Amino acid sequence: MSRRIPLTVIHYSSRHPRVAAGGVERFARTLELIFERVEYLTPACQKERRDALSRQVPVICDNQLVRDWPDGYPVIGFQHGVGAVKFQATRSLAHWRLARAQKRAARRTQTLWVACAEWVASAFDRLYGNRARHVIYYSVDYDRFDARLDNVDSRLILHDARTRHKGKALIPRLVSAFNGWRFEPLACRPEEVPDRMRKARAFIHLSRYEGNSLVCNEEMAMNLPCLFTRVGLMNDPAAPTDVTLVDADIAFGSHGRLIETVDAFLQSERPRDPRAWVLAHAAPSRSIHGWRRVMADFQEMSGWSLGLEAPA
Repeated sequence: MSRRIPLTVIHYSSRHPRVAAGGVERFARTLELIFERVEYLTPACQKERRDALSRQVPVICDNQLVRDWPDGYPVIGFQHGVGAVKFQATRSLAHWRLARAQKRAARRTQTLWVACAEWVASAFDRLYGNRARHVIYYSVDYDRFDARLDNVDSRLILHDARTRHKGKALIPRLVSAFNGWRFEPLACRPEEVPDRMRKARAFIHLSRYEGNSLVCNEEMAMNLPCLFTRVGLMNDPAAPTDVTLVDADIAFGSHGRLIETVDAFLQSERPRDPRAWVLAHAAPSRSIHGWRRVMADFQEMSGWSLGLEAPA
């Protein structure tokens, strides 16, 4: 693994990554693979934010929260997903508010935009004209998610169906249709996740919307057979190919076709190697290189002396 970037950075999001669980929080924790030191701030940390302004520490900010920082203060805005597209899929009031906040955030100056996937960067360019200058896929620690499976004769199928738009209502249908298989959530403490995955036969993620699902990347890194809906990263130009895909309209709209798809997936004996995509696109070494380019651009934009040279 490449050496971490010798910088202290701040990750700023609505929830503290050491307390909350979610994609943004998982992303924040993986920054510790990239930078020498990562500090976590939330909107509640007002004193710490004032201190950060005086120290000139680079801030990696969750997209819609860039406006929490004073105008003219340089920040890195990370585009985890597109609220407008998410709202179209879920029709949730919360996601409508997210889309509105992202539209307003797009107008902020002194913001260096970075996206988690090419489709996200393209969508923001089309919607608001703030296309990301850099695309960095979510990094996966492949030493933790090491593909060392202990799943001979396993009948365990893991899922992450925590909400309605992530397929929560579909799991009971699969349980009824596939007697003898155990469909269980990936529900454990972060440090227990790799061992939980080792015991599984496969992973199923039926979602109406994703930006670039980190849990899917981790499952691929473990080399588990994966069934995903064709959303988010799965529509990217460099999307993983050694996974099984089903259209979200089919998964959520046709019980019979969903059952047929899952049955064919579970019966397939074709060797799969989704880990290869992770090693090629989401290894920490690639992320470190990408973030070095980001920080070199940030150094130029901000005028701060971070002691970095532009990477080749």
